[in-house]
Amino acid sequence: MIQGEDSKQPWTPLKIIQWAVPFLSQKGIPNPRFDVEILIAFALKIDRLKVYLQFDRPLGPDELASIREFLKRRATFEPIQYITGQREFYGYRFKVNRDVLIPRPETEMLVEKAIEHLKKIPVERRLILDLGTGSGCIALSIAKSIECKVWAVDFSQKALEIALENAKIMGMESIQWRKGDWFSALLPLDPLEFQVILSNPPYISLGEKEELSHEVKDFEPPEALFAGENGLESYVQIAKKLRERLAEGGVAFLELNANRHDRVIALFNGFRAQNLYEDLQGIPRVLKLEK
Repeated sequence: MIQGEDSKQPWTPLKIIQWAVPFLSQKGIPNPRFDVEILIAFALKIDRLKVYLQFDRPLGPDELASIREFLKRRATFEPIQYITGQREFYGYRFKVNRDVLIPRPETEMLVEKAIEHLKKIPVERRLILDLGTGSGCIALSIAKSIECKVWAVDFSQKALEIALENAKIMGMESIQWRKGDWFSALLPLDPLEFQVILSNPPYISLGEKEELSHEVKDFEPPEALFAGENGLESYVQIAKKLRERLAEGGVAFLELNANRHDRVIALFNGFRAQNLYEDLQGIPRVLKLEK
């Protein structure tokens, strides 16, 4: 894998970079230098910037073996986040693997908008429901940022196991996790209504699969990406019970596929107000519904 490993000259971070950047570049990996530096830092258990301070450090056999394995995986387009098993989101570090969607920076808008709303209401009314929680990044980020009670739903047992691990790591074990499809996952003892309901649901149509990068379509869980032939299936399911489970004066925040935001909005007519928020690139990203 790494040519010349039997050379008398020891391998160093600099030597790895000089060899691996062209190697990943030839494979078609974007930003190969950044990826190599991240993987070296992860193998050495140091910050990426400290790699520059240790360019000439001889690498031990175990360190070299780890870097070799990481580069091999990255050459197949496996996302860096799955290789390292972690992802930063809303200032917190979350454990991730191929059972959960990799949290995206744009999804932080859901968290921001929810917290803005929660600050306006009494603590005792801050009941939150996160539909399709995945790694738990949305639910945990909100719970960590403001006093509230949170319920989080996912139909995938493996995803919930990752969410539970993240909750334990973050010391947020009071969240109520529920397994099942959307609102049907809630138990009779759970609240009948919530003040805030959030979801970043699957919203890619099956016909759009080939437009996705290798990192996404070949590695991330398809059940967290695709929502039927038209990409609306998840919203249709949420719309069936959203009004019923949302408290009077409550709000829902839904992440959108910009390509069909108008069709999503049409599914939720009947709410008192609808607001559409754009991300920093001017792309419609979050739909706010008020009951």
